[in-house]
Amino acid sequence: MLLAFSWLGAAETEPGFSLTVFLGQVVNFVVLFGGLAYLLYKPLLKFLQHKSDQVAENLKLSEERRFDSLQRLEKSRERLSQLDKEIDRMKIEAETEATRERERITLEARNEAERLKKLAKEEIDSMVKSSQRELKVYTLDLSISLAEKRIEEKLGPELHRKIIYKAIDKLGTLDEPAASN
Repeated sequence: MLLAFSWLGAAETEPGFSLTVFLGQVVNFVVLFGGLAYLLYKPLLKFLQHKSDQVAENLKLSEERRFDSLQRLEKSRERLSQLDKEIDRMKIEAETEATRERERITLEARNEAERLKKLAKEEIDSMVKSSQRELKVYTLDLSISLAEKRIEEKLGPELHRKIIYKAIDKLGTLDEPAASN
């Protein structure tokens, strides 16, 4: 073994790879990191546990937020669905109201047309009656004029005297019964 160590020592002076240096470095490494691991195990475990708890909490919060978001999304979809229904209901109401209004306006227009027809008929009837009266008066005047003209043409002085005497005789006979009473 001594020979081995001397060989190891000799190897140190020679340039190149030195096993003793390497073994020393390995031992130093193991001691250093073993000590660090021993000293830092609990704080590192505590840190990692804390980080693990934080990650779990973040996952839980993310899941809650995702669930809340899904609920809000579902509520929004329901509201949109209700809005679609409300829009459809409003359209139906508007169409119904428009139909009612159209019918009301049509009825009013029909009633107004009937009223105007009645007024026009009454006015026409009034004008016809007025025209008929005027025509009757004109016809009567024309008939009287025509009769006077014909009578004057046919009635000569002799016939005229006869008619006057007859009228006087009739008046005289009417007066006699009144005188005898």
